[in-house]
Amino acid sequence: MKRYAFLSMVTFALFGCGGSDGGSDSSAQAAPSAIEGTIDSVSKTTVTVNGYEYQATSASFQGQTFAQDMLTLEPNMMVKVSNQSRATNGSVELEPTFIGQIENINRLNSTFSVAGVSLKFPRLSTHIVNGDWVMVSSMPTANAGYKVLSVVKFAQDPSIGGTIVEGYVSSIAENSSFKIGKSLTVWFDPRIVSGEKSLENGMWVEVLGQYNEFEGSITAENITIETYDDFPNDGEIEGIVTWVANDKREFELNYRGRIAVRSTTEFDDGNKNNLVAGALVEVEIGKQGNAVYAKEIEFEDDFDFDFDFDFDIDWDQFEFEEQGFVTDIDSDTLSFTINGKAIVTDANTEYEDRIDFDNLSGECVEVEGIIIDGKHIAREISLEDDCDD
Repeated sequence: MKRYAFLSMVTFALFGCGGSDGGSDSSAQAAPSAIEGTIDSVSKTTVTVNGYEYQATSASFQGQTFAQDMLTLEPNMMVKVSNQSRATNGSVELEPTFIGQIENINRLNSTFSVAGVSLKFPRLSTHIVNGDWVMVSSMPTANAGYKVLSVVKFAQDPSIGGTIVEGYVSSIAENSSFKIGKSLTVWFDPRIVSGEKSLENGMWVEVLGQYNEFEGSITAENITIETYDDFPNDGEIEGIVTWVANDKREFELNYRGRIAVRSTTEFDDGNKNNLVAGALVEVEIGKQGNAVYAKEIEFEDDFDFDFDFDFDIDWDQFEFEEQGFVTDIDSDTLSFTINGKAIVTDANTEYEDRIDFDNLSGECVEVEGIIIDGKHIAREISLEDDCDD
């Protein structure tokens, strides 16, 4: 994930010390080449992520080097640890979902907002007040919302850089705007989108820009499309399963990308039947060409939080299957109808049996998908032989 000057990158000189977690004996294994997940614990000299402990000898922030105890690192913050040599130097990058000024704090309801997005966190520090700049780590919910893991106050004022928001892209409009989540409008120039891909509905993006509190919108200065395509081989990702194919051959993690399940995939603290939307997992990644697959999937009962997150609530209510003949193709909205139900396609829709959107009309198909903000969004479309007239 690209970092910017005002928050830069928190970089540690690290030494992988191994570690352990509840499900696997990490102490007997070399540290992965990269880990993306939440901080388990922090001491004066170490940071532990996904059960692997790293010795932290120094840190840089905004181009300056500090001792670790001068930085506000806390458990449950989302980070990425790079450790390419698996034994020597590595780096830690903060992976927040939001960076911005906190507003509308309601301690009775445990709610607040950043960039106009309503969030909830029952452990918000009493030292954080409206107007403070904060870093928010979160995981996605069933309806593309946010389940906050931690809220950390910035020691330095980062306002010269702008606000950062990550989220699920929807409602891209011809006037060069789109929405993140249900409500936040982002104004953008397509030329500022990093990478080779054009922006599409369904992508997960990081937006850096200037927030206008009067309009409740962000004018983007940079947009980065977030995927796992470049995640290192043998890396490990902690997250939440956001969709699973009926035959369990692949799944989506954190709305950011699909990971294939192979016959060689190992399961820890569960089996393939436990691979369902809403499951908390740690996934060891393998790569073969452009294919990303799971070497091992470890199921997590919880993330050792001392408050209730209810990650798995309502996930079944946001999945659907539909079989029937395709009618009412709309090329502008990339949607169609089956049995009177409007279904939308997006960047993450996959087509089986050598079909594509342009030749769906009149075909008998089966659609698996998810429901976000009331929209039925196709994840997989395949041809069927037995639709009833």
